[in-house]
Amino acid sequence: MMPFNKTRPTSLFLATLISFLVIIGLFAAFDLAAFAYFKTKYHGEIIAHNQSMLKNTAEKYSTHFSRIKTLLFNTYNDPGVIAFNRHLQGATDEELRYLEAKSIVTRLRSDTSNPHLFLDNLEVYFLPHDVTLDKDGSSGAEDQYNRLYKSSAYPLSFWENRLKSADAFSLLPAADFKTVWNSPAEKKLLPVSFHLSGSSYLVTAYLDVDKTQRDFLGEGGDGRLFYVLNGDGSVLFGTGEGEGGAPAGLPAFEENSGTAVAGGMVYFRYTGDDGLTYITGVPNASVVSQLRKLNWTLLAIFLLSLGIALAVSLLSSRRINRPVKQMVSAVMSGNGGGEPSAIREFAFIQEKIADLLKEKTEIRSELRSRQSLLTKYSYINKLRSIHTDIHEWQDFIASDESFQIIVYELRFRQAKPGEEPVPHERLASYYREHLDVLLREHSPGSHTFQMEKNQILTVISGAVAAGTLQAMLGDIRHLFDSHKEQCLAAVAVSSRFEHASQFNDAYRQALERAGQATLAEETQVILETRSGLQACALSPAREQELNACLQAGDDKGALELIGRQLAEMRDSGAGVVQYRQLAESMAGKVWKLMDICKIAQDAAWSVKPLIRRLKECCTFEDYIEGYRELFFSAAALIYEKKDTEDPVIRFVMDALRDGYGEELTLENLADRLQMSSAYLSVYIKEKTGANFSDHLNAIRVSKAQELLTGTQLNIVEVGLRIGYRNITSFNRMFKKWTGQTPGEYRRAAKLAPAE
Repeated sequence: MMPFNKTRPTSLFLATLISFLVIIGLFAAFDLAAFAYFKTKYHGEIIAHNQSMLKNTAEKYSTHFSRIKTLLFNTYNDPGVIAFNRHLQGATDEELRYLEAKSIVTRLRSDTSNPHLFLDNLEVYFLPHDVTLDKDGSSGAEDQYNRLYKSSAYPLSFWENRLKSADAFSLLPAADFKTVWNSPAEKKLLPVSFHLSGSSYLVTAYLDVDKTQRDFLGEGGDGRLFYVLNGDGSVLFGTGEGEGGAPAGLPAFEENSGTAVAGGMVYFRYTGDDGLTYITGVPNASVVSQLRKLNWTLLAIFLLSLGIALAVSLLSSRRINRPVKQMVSAVMSGNGGGEPSAIREFAFIQEKIADLLKEKTEIRSELRSRQSLLTKYSYINKLRSIHTDIHEWQDFIASDESFQIIVYELRFRQAKPGEEPVPHERLASYYREHLDVLLREHSPGSHTFQMEKNQILTVISGAVAAGTLQAMLGDIRHLFDSHKEQCLAAVAVSSRFEHASQFNDAYRQALERAGQATLAEETQVILETRSGLQACALSPAREQELNACLQAGDDKGALELIGRQLAEMRDSGAGVVQYRQLAESMAGKVWKLMDICKIAQDAAWSVKPLIRRLKECCTFEDYIEGYRELFFSAAALIYEKKDTEDPVIRFVMDALRDGYGEELTLENLADRLQMSSAYLSVYIKEKTGANFSDHLNAIRVSKAQELLTGTQLNIVEVGLRIGYRNITSFNRMFKKWTGQTPGEYRRAAKLAPAE
């Protein structure tokens, strides 16, 4: 009979849980005390924060207006502007020399493109001859103010009267402007003008109000109540104006007071050194709501953290208690240590218990069936031989050592004519076996695995000296270089990681580095991740040009275009991943174009192996040759389809190529074909995948590029030769298609090195 014990032992689970709950209680008390303290400070912080934000915003606007005034003063006194004004005063309409304004337009464009000035345009209005100059060139005052930069608040008559006023610098109220003549979209712009009394020209800067608000008002500025008032109290611009441009419901501020409350709003005022008044408003209910929101937010966070803490405490207690129960059960039943614990010390005890029980079982089994063990010995050895890689992998996962991995990305080259190709699987297996033997000599703890048919991976466990790693990489480079006629390899080495659980991170890092290898015809060892590599896709202008070339059967033009793209990628150090992405994109475009042209799949059989070969290219020359064969076959199929089945499209394309320099219109071609212009437009779009205007502009841009780089014609003459009578329209169209103005394109072509 056991003696009675008055003290009942406490379970490990309950003792652990109580300890966690005590810690949670201490942290909860601290959280409640901190909440009570910070709540009393929050209201004053809201007021001070809004005042500080308004002052900072006002200083930003004041500084920016000073910069705009300096820009206007410098532009007004620019020698070129003065000289051109003098020329306009003394010349007749026939004697006007607009080319003298070229330098002025260049300067206006440069100042307007400065992202720190937030300008939409900068223009000079000369009263003589009613001429205006801006970033897009020259135009008449009637066109400029009633079409190109049209606003009901600022018609041409307003600027004519402005020249007669005695003002120098003028900040004018913001208004809505149409900045594109054929689009109803409007921009909120604030004009800032400068002229001297008695002068015959003025300079005006159009400040983009939305951009300044996004930059100066900071985060959340789009929905904020904000006004800027002139010295006479009139509104320059702001959000929430009432009728007539006046602020809706602003209170009367007391003298020397920067705060007022009215209509459920708290208003803040600040008057800058420039005489402008800045006002912002916050709903009073918003302040109360923020305090209430703070209460509920902190309460929700407190309850959530308390619930999480209780759940973690319960799970942690069970996690500690479970392996102890399993070990007790294992000892009592003799069935093993149970499921392995994630806690190292418990896992070690479980392992030792399992070893003892296993040893006990093996001794009993040996005594019972010695003959049976001898019979099965050969079979067991075979199993061990088959699963060697699996065991090595399990050894690595179970180890607690730091590690590095090396990923070998293999790019198999096409066999030369007359040579028998080596199967890729055999070549990859050869590399794996040699790498395994080679690396074990340097690091006995390394393991080499075959991941995919073109990818091998080596795991190096434990610390490796820098000299040993360099020697190892040198041997690897020698191995691959000796067979580079058959295969090119990128050897990517990961950083050192501390635990096997980080294997996925290490593998992703090494794969990323392997993808950054270039198209060099040698083994590349990559030890660091390059930054700044992005997908190398064709620009919209080049895509349109490529489609036009393929549709016209011009495979040489398409190859020249893609050759420029590949050369730019090579010069920028693009990796193999970028080249593969471009190849995938080009293959998709070719298939889509053939689908648009209604080329049957059975007729396009010759293109499929060319696309597959393009995706397997290894070198720069391989890509050039692959694109050459693909474009030749695709263009031939498309041209043959159009040439044999669509005389209407052939007539239209011939007319475009022959008459691009004339006043060529869709209506004119429709009359010649005895069709309606609407039907012909839809027909061209359906058959070619592009509009009539796109085809015409593509041909005109191509011819303009030839004239700009191959002749000394000025830009006006080039525009006339390709069918544009208005230099401004030519500039806009050319920049839309190429991303550059004609002058910029010509300068870039002169500076580009000859290939």
